[in-house]
Amino acid sequence: MGEPLITKMLVIFIGAIALSFGVAWLLLPLLLTELSRARDAVWGGVALLWGLVLIASSDRIQGSMNFVVVFGALLIVRLGVEVTQNRWHQLSLDEKSALSSFNRWSVRFAELKIVLKQLGANLFSSLNFLQASPKPSKVSKKWIRTEDAISNDLEEPSPSLGPSQDT
Repeated sequence: MGEPLITKMLVIFIGAIALSFGVAWLLLPLLLTELSRARDAVWGGVALLWGLVLIASSDRIQGSMNFVVVFGALLIVRLGVEVTQNRWHQLSLDEKSALSSFNRWSVRFAELKIVLKQLGANLFSSLNFLQASPKPSKVSKKWIRTEDAISNDLEEPSPSLGPSQDT
């Protein structure tokens, strides 16, 4: 009975790590532009989706599927380390020294704060726009037809379309 709980906790833990890596991968172009590449947003989204799937289906992953998840996570982490090392070695010495300066990090976090503040303001204004219901417009009574008026129209004879008989 203890084994399914441990496997479920392990899968949820791996899913939480995948979610945090996905968020970090999405923030990479904002914080470390030197290390980011064009498709980082796509891979960040894939990592977020993988983490969400692992957390949502953690109760169904048991037995050998648990080993697949664990070894898949280890493989992804290993490949991620290799990609990060490759990107680090491609940087020049000036870029590497700039990454270790406090001033650069304070500027990047200030920019991130501004971006998140604007994102929150845009999200708040769009939610207010969606919640604002339009006021009902006043309908003129001359446009409202009652059942009596409709039945009177049906009872009236329609004018004939033939030639007029004015003689």
